[in-house]
Amino acid sequence: MNAQPELWKTVRWACVLAVLVLLAWLGLRIVDRSVGGTVSGLEKVLGAITGSSTRIVEGRAEISETNQISELALIEMKMSATRSFENEAYVLRYLPAGTKRLIARGEYRVTAGYKLEPGVSLQMENGVPIARFPEPQILSVELTAFKELDESDGWANKITGGDREQLIRELTIQMRQEAQRSGVLDIVESTLRTRLQDLLGAGQVKVERPEKKVPSP
Repeated sequence: MNAQPELWKTVRWACVLAVLVLLAWLGLRIVDRSVGGTVSGLEKVLGAITGSSTRIVEGRAEISETNQISELALIEMKMSATRSFENEAYVLRYLPAGTKRLIARGEYRVTAGYKLEPGVSLQMENGVPIARFPEPQILSVELTAFKELDESDGWANKITGGDREQLIRELTIQMRQEAQRSGVLDIVESTLRTRLQDLLGAGQVKVERPEKKVPSP
């Protein structure tokens, strides 16, 4: 008969302990959010996400101006592109020397993100974090592998090393253009917003463009 009261006493203590743990966890969350909402907290978050030196100016956190523009790469991916090179030549202006043709595929490592120019900042407006970053862009297009798929020479018009170099240059330009059209820049913006939400503990973060400074006359 004594076992029943003891059991209920144990259950009550377990419930009290669970409530205390829950309250402590909620308290930590509130503290985290309040720290992220202060100017010094915003400065720490901006420094953490950009890896840059920061400062507080007129109630906002912004990156410090330097002579060199650093980069924030948020997306890295592998992409490939195929391109052909063709050239028809003549001997003595009238005698056809034949057509040379080269088709190749390039494998690339592409990174996308932001150029951390002056004006990048983070501040609170009406309780909502506002991040001001420039337009996302393709930061680098690095050739990692090059494979010739087809090659043919004219009887007096041969493929040269210069032809291959030209094809690689054109292929790299093509790869950058395809990367810009791929939608990766939208993913960069979404990734930045998600990271800021996680660091600030905020449900909403707005990403806007920095105001362009008008040169003084």
